[in-house]
Amino acid sequence: MVLLLLAACGAGPDEIAIAIKSENPVMREDGAKIAQNFDDEVVVEALVSVLGDASEQVRLNAIESIAELEATSAAPALVERLEGDTSPKVKRAAADAIGRLVAKDGMPALLAYLATFGADDREQLAAIWAIGHIGDEGGLDPEVKKSALVALVHVRDTTTDRYVRYNTNAALRTLK
Repeated sequence: MVLLLLAACGAGPDEIAIAIKSENPVMREDGAKIAQNFDDEVVVEALVSVLGDASEQVRLNAIESIAELEATSAAPALVERLEGDTSPKVKRAAADAIGRLVAKDGMPALLAYLATFGADDREQLAAIWAIGHIGDEGGLDPEVKKSALVALVHVRDTTTDRYVRYNTNAALRTLK
């Protein structure tokens, strides 16, 4: 309902930023969700400010909006979420967003995140995709690229899951 009111009232970036920072959790959730329609630095700053919110849904909505806005300035905050969040959903969303933003500085965190999974765990697919997508853009530091190759080859060689292997091979094909 709040989402509809914000959208129907023709809210601007300042109103969305206020909603994102509200004490009301529903306002924060809704504000973070519709923020993806407001490409404005004040909105991005508000989204970054709630990445540590107590509500998992607020964090997820903020991450999705950051990715949709292609807010590369938020990449360091996404890396912090990937490294420190307690929610597997938030970590997965952060990994995906880092890949969507082609945040090359996030590669070490993605590689560390990838290393936390078992060989056949499909939860690692977001990290595999993100590593491949960033690698596809080229220009990686040679040491980071080498680490990515080693990590992906390890996953490919240890998994018995065909889907994990397929996606790992696809990521390996993109590393330039």
